[in-house]
Amino acid sequence: MARTQDGSELLTGPGAGGLLRSAVGNSGGVLHSWQLDHVDHRPGRSTKALYRTMVSWPELDGPQAPAREELFGASAHIGEREKDLYVAEQTLVMTDGDINVRVWRYPHDPWLPMLPQVCYPDVVGRTLAGLGVTLGPDPTAPIVIDVVSYRPGRRAVLRAAQGGHAVFLKVMQPHRSGEIVDRHERLLAAGVPVPTVIAHHDGLVVLEELPGRPLARAVIDEGVDACRAEDLVALLDRLPASMYPLPLRPPWTDSVEFYAGIVASSLPSLGPRLDALVRTIRDGLSALEQRMDMRPHDVVHGDFYEAQVFVQDGRVVGMLDIDTVGPGRRADDLACLLAHLSVLADYGNAGRIDRAMQERVELAIRTWHTVFADRVDPTELALRSAGVVLSLATGPHRQQEAAWEAATEAIVRVAEEWVSAARSAETARLARTAPPAAAPVPATPSAPAVPSATQPAPVPSAAPSARSAAVPSAAPRSAGPESAAPPRHSAPAPSAGPVPSAGPVPSAAPDPAGPSDPDDDAPTQERRISSILPR
Repeated sequence: MARTQDGSELLTGPGAGGLLRSAVGNSGGVLHSWQLDHVDHRPGRSTKALYRTMVSWPELDGPQAPAREELFGASAHIGEREKDLYVAEQTLVMTDGDINVRVWRYPHDPWLPMLPQVCYPDVVGRTLAGLGVTLGPDPTAPIVIDVVSYRPGRRAVLRAAQGGHAVFLKVMQPHRSGEIVDRHERLLAAGVPVPTVIAHHDGLVVLEELPGRPLARAVIDEGVDACRAEDLVALLDRLPASMYPLPLRPPWTDSVEFYAGIVASSLPSLGPRLDALVRTIRDGLSALEQRMDMRPHDVVHGDFYEAQVFVQDGRVVGMLDIDTVGPGRRADDLACLLAHLSVLADYGNAGRIDRAMQERVELAIRTWHTVFADRVDPTELALRSAGVVLSLATGPHRQQEAAWEAATEAIVRVAEEWVSAARSAETARLARTAPPAAAPVPATPSAPAVPSATQPAPVPSAAPSARSAAVPSAAPRSAGPESAAPPRHSAPAPSAGPVPSAGPVPSAAPDPAGPSDPDDDAPTQERRISSILPR
C-alpha cells in the first residue's frame, strides 16, 4: 500500500481500486468498476471514503448474472486507535505495518450495528415489531425505505413508510442513543416541538414524523413568507434553561483552523485566502471580547439551519436534530442559519437553482438578518456566519460533487463576503459611537447577498445478501430538506486584516472540558437521498 500521511492519497487515488478488488474478491465477488462517492478527511489522522461500485457475485447469482451496484466504505487510521468499533466481523482489515485500512460493504458499518436491522424492507418490519412499533394499519402492505442521510461510522437517518404512515429511524453509535432519547423527552416536556420518541434500542431511535415541511423547501418556494424571523428566534428561546448544564459544544468558529486545513489539503491554491479568513475571524472575535461578554449565556440548538426547522402555513411547527442542544450563544444559532442560507442562495450563481428561487432566498436572508442583528451583535453575527460557511466549504470535496473545486471556491468567497459584512457592521457601530460631529451611518448594515443549495451523500461483508438494502442514490436531488446554504456578492471582498475595533485582546480561556472533536458532529450537508430501486 502507498504510504501517506493520513491515508487520504491511498483512499482517494488509483490505489483504492486495488483495496476494493481485494475486499470484493475476499467475499467471492468480482469488481467491475468503482467511483469515489464521499470522503471524510481528518488531516494527519484518518480518512473515511465511500465508493459506488459495480460488482458481480458468481457464486450467489450465477456466472452469467449482470453486475449489481454496491456501496463499499473504507477507513484508514494512522497513529490513532479506532474508537467505538462495534461489529468488525464483516469487515476486512489490510495493513502494511504503517497504515491500517478497514473495508466494509453497506449496510455492515462496523460503527453502526443497528443499520442492517433497518435498511432491508423485510427486516425493518420485524425490527419495529420487536420494539412494539406498528407502522401502517395493514401489516401485509409493503414497507418503503428511503435513506435520508448516511455518514459512515457516524450516523444514518432513514424513513420507513407503510400505507401512508411513516416513522424516522435514527441510527447512531450505541453509546449515544440513551442521551438522545433523554434530550427529546426533556424538550417535549418543555413544550418544544421536537419529534416524539416512539421506541428506542441501543443505537436506534424511532421518531414520529413532524407536521409541515422543512424550511429548506419552503424558503425556496415561498421565500420570506415561509415563516417570520421573530418566530425562528422564539423557537430557540423556548429551549429550556434546564438544558444549560449539558456539556458545552464549542461553536463552529472555534474550529475554523480545522476546517480551513481540510479545504486547503484538498485545494492548496486556496491556502492564502483561507489563512486570511481564519486570521480575520480570529482577530475580529478577539476584538469583540474587549467590549462585550462573549461567554455562553443561552441554551442553543447547536446546528440550527433550514433543514432542521419545519413550517406550515407560515408558522414554525417543529425542530429536528437536537443532539447538540446545550449552552452557547444565540448568535451562533442565528449565524448558522444565515450561513447555510447564503450558501444556498449562491447556488444560483452556478445555475444550481433558478434565478427566481435565488431571489426568494436572498430576500429571506436580508429580512431575517435585520431581525437577527437587532437581537445579537451584528459584527459577531457576521463573523460567526463566516465561520460556519468555512466549515461548509469541506462539503463539495467530501461529497465528491461534480466540479467540486469551483464549488469549494464559491463557498470560500461567500465566507469572505460575510467578513466584509462584519467590517461594515463594525464601521457602522464606530460611527454611531463617534463624537456628534461624525457623519451618520445606517444602524444596520445591509445583509450580504445570499446563496442557496442542495445535494446528496455514503461498504465488504462475508457474503452479499440476495436482498436489496435501502441505500443512498447516486443522483443528487433538487433543493430540499437536507440542504446547506449562505450569502452572495458580486465580487469577493479582501479578507486580510482584523475587523475594525478598539484594539486586540487575548481570546477567552478554553473550556475546562476541552474542545470537542470537530469530526464528531461536523456539518455534513446531508440531505434526502432517493433509494436505489430493489433488484
